[in-house]
Order: sequence, then C-alpha cells, then structure tokens
Amino acid sequence: MKVFVSLGERSASNYVYHIFKDFKGVEFYGITEERLEAIGFKSVARVEDLSAVGLVEVLPKVPYAYRLLGRIEELLPQMDALVLCDAPGFNLPLLKRAKGRVKKIIYFISPQVWAWKEGRAKLIARLVDHLVVLLPFEVDFYKKYAREGFSVHFVGHPMVDIAKPTLREEEVRGLVGGPYMALLPGSRWSEVKRHTSYLLEVLRCLRPELPLAIPTFQSFSPYVREKFRGFNVKVLTPKDMEKPSYNLMAYADFTLLASGTADLEASLLGAPHVVFYRVSPLTYLVGRLLVKVKHVALTNLILGKEVVPEFVQKSPKELCLGVKTLLKSPGAVGKMKEEFLRLREVLGGEGVVQRLRELFLQFLHGP
Repeated sequence: MKVFVSLGERSASNYVYHIFKDFKGVEFYGITEERLEAIGFKSVARVEDLSAVGLVEVLPKVPYAYRLLGRIEELLPQMDALVLCDAPGFNLPLLKRAKGRVKKIIYFISPQVWAWKEGRAKLIARLVDHLVVLLPFEVDFYKKYAREGFSVHFVGHPMVDIAKPTLREEEVRGLVGGPYMALLPGSRWSEVKRHTSYLLEVLRCLRPELPLAIPTFQSFSPYVREKFRGFNVKVLTPKDMEKPSYNLMAYADFTLLASGTADLEASLLGAPHVVFYRVSPLTYLVGRLLVKVKHVALTNLILGKEVVPEFVQKSPKELCLGVKTLLKSPGAVGKMKEEFLRLREVLGGEGVVQRLRELFLQFLHGP
C-alpha cells in the first residue's frame, strides 16, 4: 500500500511521526523532515520549503508551491490514499486536484475554519472521506456539513501523550546553569527572524536576573546565538539536549513563547507562560477584519477563556510589563497551572496516539 502525506508544519510532522513510525505494510511518500525520512518516508519536498505565515510573508513561496502541486498531482494515481495535514493554503488546492485521482482522502487536523474562512469547511466536507479533528468542539462545528460518505472523528489530541519531558529537572538545570527563563521565538525561520529583534527589546526592559534558555533547531542556532550574545543565554538544539523544547519548558520558572503549537505544549507540560506574536501590519489588519475568535492561544480557545495572557502585535514594553506583573503574582501562576490540568482531560486524557494509530489502520485497510 502506498500513502502520500502532505504537511506544511513541523508540529504536524511531529504527530505524523508518532502515529506512523511503526506502521507495517505501508510505503509512505510526502512532504517530510529529517525524522520522517528516518522512519522510511520518501521525500518529495521538505516542510521548510513551504512553511510561512501571513499574507506578505507567504508570497515568495507561491511559485514553488504551485510547481509542487503539479508534481504531487502526477503522483496521486499511484497512491492508495492521500493524508492531508492542516496547511490549508497548500492542502486545499491539492484537495481539489486530488478528488478522483486517488482512492481515499483523509484530512488530519482540520484547518481553523471556525476562526475564519468557514467556506473551507464546506469544501472539506464535499471532497474528503474522513476528517480527523484535534479539538473537541470541531465535531459539533462540522455537523452542519454532514453528508453520506463524509465522517468526522475525534479521539483526543496527540500532544497529551507527546508533550512530556524526557530528562530530570536536575539534568536540565545543570545544562542551563540553575533556574532559568525559557524563550521560544517560533518554529519557522520567518518567525525566528521576525521575533528575535522584538524579544531583544523585551529583554532590555525586563532585565531578567535568571539565565535564559532558547530551544531551537540546529540550522537556526548560529543566528540565534549571535542575536542574543549580549545576554546570559543558552541556545540548545537536539544535538545538545534531547527534546530541548519539552525539557526546557517543563522545568523553566517562566516561558515567553510565540503563538502556535508551543502554547499547547507548554500548557500540557504545566509550564507557566505568556504568548506573543508579531506579523506585518498588513497581515495583522486583514486578520483583525476576518478572524472570528476572541483568542489566539490554543489553550484559551479550548478552555473558552483567557488562561494564558496574550500579547499579539503588542509593543515590547507591554509584553515586558505583563511578564513582570505575572512574576510578582504567584497566585495567578498557580491558577494557570490548575487550568492546565483540566486541559489534559478536555483533550482526551492519556492514550491518544494509540487511538489515532488504530483509527488510521482502520481507514487505510478498511473499505
């Protein structure tokens, strides 16, 4: 059996790795990164070739993405199934091309159609066989698009099982040099470049007494080290520490992180944190006009209230003052941690990865 997996984010590839790493009798092709290739995925393109956020930021990727769509379309008749993972900017055009060219289409991780561009939900319901959602409220959202041959599944969020430290606290603190504050500027190169200058301004205001720890990818580390060299900072990659993001967030006194999957990871690790994000003024303006949700942090969206403070498009001084306020409020931090425990149960509790594996086995080997 041959399966093509199309993804555009490292967070999605992390889930795919854990779900498919021991699959037997399936030959996987797709858009990959190093860990997927290590478990036998045959690469047609790399995640970093597509990953971008924002109207302005995504424009340089368009010609490459268009050519890649054509290459995948030619491959699809050789595939038994197509698995699309989030990334609607790329995967929805691919979905339109795929219908009728591949036997079975599975969409894993629904785009945030409940936040904006709800018309995409109608397209997914019309062309997809199975939709696997990761947020419990998405099941009800898709009920209005029900049709025969289209099914929606929720068995929990795999991050409940995945986001766990692998090292002991004393090991991590020994590598950093004692208690510390963690900074996560983003998982995309465009985010790292955009957020480092912003975080430098925040740190000049904050003047943290604790050492700083920044988990990042090996390819980003020279840039990050150079940018933060004026501060007491440790930049750690998978070569320095196993699963640096999880281990550093799990034991940090506090964390500042860019909005995205890292927020959910931090919450499931029980790590007190704030969320920030910066985009181009044009992207932000359009987003304000189109987005229909009150929160950007996944933790807040799922729990239906602001548990994690959000600083989207705010000045460095505003973020600095927000962090200072929280650091002086142990009661507020304690309440945040209590909500993180509730989040685990809302997202399905333990065993989600195994339930997803069984679900995909059913999809791929069933009628």
